[in-house]
Amino acid sequence: MSGKAAGDMHGLWWMLLRRPQFVISASILLIIVLAVVSAPLVAPYGPMQQDLMNVLAGPSTAHPLGTDDLGRDVLSRMLHGGRETLLGVVQALAVFLVVGAGLGLLAGMSKGVVDTIITRLAELLLSVPAFIILLVMLSILPGNMTIAMVSLGILTSPLLIRVVRGTTKAVRGELFIRGARTMGLSETQITLRHVLPRLAGPIIVQATIFSGTVIIAETGLGYLGFGVSLPAPSWGNMVETASQNITRAPWLLIPTGGVIIVTIMCFMLIGDSVRDAVAERWSGSVRRRTRRRHPVGTATTAEATGDALLRVQDLTIVADTADGPVTLIDGVSFELARGETLCLVGESGSGKSVTSLALLGLGRGTHVAGGQIVVDGVDMVGSAPEKLRAVRMSTFGYITQDPQPSLDPSMRVGDLLAQLVRLHQGVGRSAAKAIARDLLEKVKIPDPDSVARRYPHQLSGGMAQRIVIAAALSATPKVLIADEPTTALDVTVQAEILALLHDLCASDAEMSLLLVTHDWGVVADIADRVIVMRGGVLVEAAPVAEIFSAPAHEHTRDMLASDPARLPIRAERPATSPLLTIRDLEIGYAGRDGRGRAIRTTAVKGIDLELQRGRTLGLIGESGSGKSSVGNAIVGLVEPTAGSIVLHSDAGDQELVNAGRRARRELSRRVQIIFQDPYGSLNPVRTIGSTIAEPLVLAHGMSTRAANRTVADALERVGLPSAARSRYPAQFSGGQRQRIAIARALVLEPELIVCDEPVSALDLTIQAQVLELLDELQQERGIAYLFISHDLSVVRSFCDDIAVMYRGDIVEQGAVGDVVGSPRHPYTASLLDAAPIPDPAVQRGRSKLAERYSA
Repeated sequence: MSGKAAGDMHGLWWMLLRRPQFVISASILLIIVLAVVSAPLVAPYGPMQQDLMNVLAGPSTAHPLGTDDLGRDVLSRMLHGGRETLLGVVQALAVFLVVGAGLGLLAGMSKGVVDTIITRLAELLLSVPAFIILLVMLSILPGNMTIAMVSLGILTSPLLIRVVRGTTKAVRGELFIRGARTMGLSETQITLRHVLPRLAGPIIVQATIFSGTVIIAETGLGYLGFGVSLPAPSWGNMVETASQNITRAPWLLIPTGGVIIVTIMCFMLIGDSVRDAVAERWSGSVRRRTRRRHPVGTATTAEATGDALLRVQDLTIVADTADGPVTLIDGVSFELARGETLCLVGESGSGKSVTSLALLGLGRGTHVAGGQIVVDGVDMVGSAPEKLRAVRMSTFGYITQDPQPSLDPSMRVGDLLAQLVRLHQGVGRSAAKAIARDLLEKVKIPDPDSVARRYPHQLSGGMAQRIVIAAALSATPKVLIADEPTTALDVTVQAEILALLHDLCASDAEMSLLLVTHDWGVVADIADRVIVMRGGVLVEAAPVAEIFSAPAHEHTRDMLASDPARLPIRAERPATSPLLTIRDLEIGYAGRDGRGRAIRTTAVKGIDLELQRGRTLGLIGESGSGKSSVGNAIVGLVEPTAGSIVLHSDAGDQELVNAGRRARRELSRRVQIIFQDPYGSLNPVRTIGSTIAEPLVLAHGMSTRAANRTVADALERVGLPSAARSRYPAQFSGGQRQRIAIARALVLEPELIVCDEPVSALDLTIQAQVLELLDELQQERGIAYLFISHDLSVVRSFCDDIAVMYRGDIVEQGAVGDVVGSPRHPYTASLLDAAPIPDPAVQRGRSKLAERYSA
């Protein structure tokens, strides 16, 4: 075993040994197994030895567990008989795991006929009465428990096949599997190194359940006289003997039944402990000591103008951990006036969302440890749950960041809104439907009657966000809390949502809006006042104009300076030679319509692009424009239906469309990708060192020692210590994970990196650091980037050239200064108009003027 693998196992064992459940269960099971294995040495008597003077005797010094109906020592027979039972568990479990996991993996990773054959075979085996088959086999081969246990493993393997197949099909579509393919790994390597470890939890649970089932099956066979033939002992025939003498010696069933129950319980509890420990190790969760965050700056208490509807005073919020409470929010104070829009600004981990949930009396594993939250004269802290619920229903509306998961997928939109209206306003069905339709009109849903009949999955992102806003308004709130309501939206849809929030605030002068965000352009558009948080502490509070013109705190200044919209357009650089040429590229996807009929959707419609060496081409457009499909086609994750993608080199041009597996493996050295979701692109069950090194060793023949040196150099180059390679993805922040994704792309020293929304999920300061790192790497190594984004502010300051995509077509392309300075196409102009500018003098209310382009 390698040093790294030994270290991983040592860490896992340490986590297991901290669990009393595992220690106790494993200790008991170990004692049972050792006693059974060493039965000839530790048993006080032989399994057949009789004491006819003590027949059916109870426990005594001579016979600690008594004797059976022939005067044989129960303890001795239990120890010897356990050897057959536990051997049967090992035999059946081995077959169950090999057949079940093997066929399940094969079916899950396959398509078409192989998957169909394995699935039908599993269904056929499930329909067979396994226990009856065992009885028939033991009638033909009496006492042959090896055949019986192997048969039991085969007959019950469909239970594991179905679990493994279903889980495999879910895992194989995850982003880190696609990332492994782009690194040059074969399907077999991906299956064994990336898919199989993710199945550990389900397999462990099924294995422990099956182990108990085997013991019960062996006991049942012995009880019926089909197992190990008497007088040879087994736990099963000992139960039979005890049941025959239940009226004369009831005690006889207790030790035999007790050891069976204890063994089964130990298997179950050990399985649960291992599963939980593995999940905890992969998730990177740690037990922290009690600590308290200290202020990173001097908090400025907000001074609201007008009548305060909401007042927060010295708010302290803690999260309970195994080692005590951890302070998340420390002494935060602010006020929200009636009719005011207050923006709560901060980066990830600053505590802004935790604070907003606390105002509602809610928390994700947190609770208020001190301070006051006074809402319209009612103190929420310490109030009874019924009172908190009443205040929430009468005072608050809540808009979530991700609209789709917050909508019930089983309910039509109209029914959901009507239900909420009835709950909050206490009206009848017909009145609730009418009010629900009015809410749809209020949030500017076109054709509200048609939309009301749709399910959430039939809505676009912007439409779903409008429905969530309508749901929040169903309570006629006094305070509307919006938690990052525009972060996941395209710039034009974001402008529409901001304009809608403007209109809602204007239509109800008494309603206050608390907007949680990290986007300074949004703040400039809508805020009256701003409070800035960092590390759970309020560091600055001021009117919106003052916070932009004269920010008092260093963290506020750093955040504003990191906003890409404030950066100048990238200076023009001289042209170089072509590296990648795309001609007449067309990409389509097969699918089915609402009636189940086969259809084909064309995502990319015969586009032409050219990317030059050492330069950055920005490919921009809204969701669904086809830009990510282009990037996926370049790295081989999508097969185009027509067209050409040519990678140029001094040794000759290479066509990427329809390139074979061997060619793709070699191409992975020249072309790499950085995905939008860095966490999803990294296998959570493997250390980052293993993930980054595996393509070097497995796909490109580098020695393990050389690969480790290359990984260490790559991590240090992206600003991470080489020691970080032994940690798991969950143990890093979002910005660190993106650096890891960049390091993985760099180790193969590519000429071209496809950057698919690489900074859209990052905070502004982290975003600026990642962009600076990419720029430095380009200067050092001459890497060309295809930079896919919907954020024109980032593209204009980072890219040399721009291509604008709209509904599968390139509608405009050219040098960044030409396209941004004087756009020729109306769609490009609409993107520029919709992009928020972090300056309230320019941006205030500008979202209401932005118009979305429609062909």
